[in-house]
Amino acid sequence: MTSVTCKCGEICLEIENDPMMHFMCHCKDCHSLFNGPAKVFIYTDNDICITGAHSTYSYEGGSGNDLHVTFCSNCGTRAYTRPDLIEGLTYVFASMLEGHIEFQPKVELFTYNRSKWEHKPASVVESYDHNGTLERIQELLENLEQRD
Repeated sequence: MTSVTCKCGEICLEIENDPMMHFMCHCKDCHSLFNGPAKVFIYTDNDICITGAHSTYSYEGGSGNDLHVTFCSNCGTRAYTRPDLIEGLTYVFASMLEGHIEFQPKVELFTYNRSKWEHKPASVVESYDHNGTLERIQELLENLEQRD
């Protein structure tokens, strides 16, 4: 089990399994919220126990469905996002798990918006100009079956 906290220690994430997927999102919302691409690990909600005071900011993502970004009410650390599009998943930001899991994204999304100074990581095997949901669902379903 991996246990991590935000900068001030208020939010704690306890994670049981390896992530189902690593991805980068270059959409305009992520660039605005994170000052660059979001670097994300995908887990099921059942993989994670979350404690501590937090706030949530919700917005409509590129799919037309809402995303709910959770951050520490005290220090502002962005901890995770939960998407309405695929219920039961939690996107944990790679910065929360730095030093615990090496970020090796295989997928990058909304590449049309990648900043000119950002380079495609060598680990990326799939790039999409959109949210890539349909393409990612099969891989996520296969990973879910392996967890049962």
